[in-house]
Amino acid sequence: MRKLILIAVVAAFAAVPAVSALASTPATNVSITNNHFKPKTLTVKRGTRVTWVWHSFGVFHNVTVKSGPSKFHSANKGGGTYSHLFGKKGTYQLVCTLHRGMKETIVVR
Repeated sequence: MRKLILIAVVAAFAAVPAVSALASTPATNVSITNNHFKPKTLTVKRGTRVTWVWHSFGVFHNVTVKSGPSKFHSANKGGGTYSHLFGKKGTYQLVCTLHRGMKETIVVR
């Protein structure tokens, strides 16, 4: 019985770092200002959460994957934020479908 209790306690403590590792997802921000994504090119590790932050309040933009390993599309927004967790490696070409010149490249390694 003592062995079972000891095994249960050791297993419980061993699981703590695994849970903590999941909670520490790398993150980075992209600014949306004056019809531009800043930075225009970004390289991140797989598993990174990228958050786009609207600084052009009242001017609507979106974040849309034009080409890449997976697709996503934010709503048209005039402020606030939008986040995406990059789970697949590759090169993502992003655009704002409302403004032709707004382009961004994100490379996920």
